[in-house]
Parts: sequence; C-alpha cells; structure tokens
Amino acid sequence: MRRVRTDNQLAAIPSGGLIEICQDLKNSDNASEQFIAVTAFATSTAAANAAAAIDEYVAGGVTEAVTATADGLTTGLITADAVNVEITSDTATKQVSLPAAVDGKVIRLHCPSTGCEVISAVAADKLNNVVIGATNEAALVAGTVYTLRYVESTGNWVMTGLTALGAVETPVVPDAA
Repeated sequence: MRRVRTDNQLAAIPSGGLIEICQDLKNSDNASEQFIAVTAFATSTAAANAAAAIDEYVAGGVTEAVTATADGLTTGLITADAVNVEITSDTATKQVSLPAAVDGKVIRLHCPSTGCEVISAVAADKLNNVVIGATNEAALVAGTVYTLRYVESTGNWVMTGLTALGAVETPVVPDAA
C-alpha cells in the first residue's frame, strides 16, 4: 500500500474537495478505489483529526461493533461509515440493517460465534438481486466473512462469503423474513 499525502498537503485540501485513496490489491488485476468528501480545516487540531481518520480508513477502515436485534433497529443498525463490522447475535433469527449506500460502497461483515440475518434500512435495496429492505432477509453464517459491494445502478448489494477455512461460500439467496 502506498501513502500519497503529508500533513502539509492535507491542510491545503479545499472545502468540498475529494481525497482519493487507492489500495493496490495483491494477486489481483484491479484496484479498489474509495473517495472521501472533506471540508476545509480551520485549525491544526481539525487537520490532525482528519489525518487520523484517513489513516484509519487506509489501514482497513472503520471497525464497528453491532448487536443484532429482533427488527435490525437500534444496536442492529450498521452506520454509513462502517467498513468492517463485527456482529454479536444471541440467535440466528436476529437481524442487522445495512445502511443507505453510495455506488461502490464496500462493507465486510463477520459474525464470530452466532449467525444472524441481514436486511436493509432502504426498502427498495436488493442483496444478490432479491429485495431485502421490506420483506426478505439474508442469512449470515457464524465464522464466515462476507464482503458486500453496493452497485447503485441496480440498487443491489452484491454479497460474497469466505468461510473460516477460506473457501468461497455458496451464493446467499435472501428469503422471506
């Protein structure tokens, strides 16, 4: 991974500007790109806080702990800033809710000990081409790491899973809640 900024360059970013963060993927033919909107920094403290946030994002993103609930609300809501989500659930029928997203948004989900169901906070959103915002949910298996990428043109979260052994999980097809 290559870092392309210094603290002096960071302070010069104009209000409403974009910072482009590109991460080279080993053993891959493409690169993952993320864009972060920023505002002008009035103080060196604000610039330092922004630098820390960017460093965290480049290092792997915001990690968030979420607790699945009966309806995917309150502690079951995944924030729009989340990149890595550790999910705690006491039963496989509890739910977590995906946030409203922008094109290309990537989220990684992991249920270390007990699986759960994933739904969306946006009624029309789909996961693997099935609507999950209103009537359906997708099962997450304990120990599997799921990667979700949002494709805006189709309103679809594309989800793939890797088991704890690194095997690709059979594609998940959401079913009735």
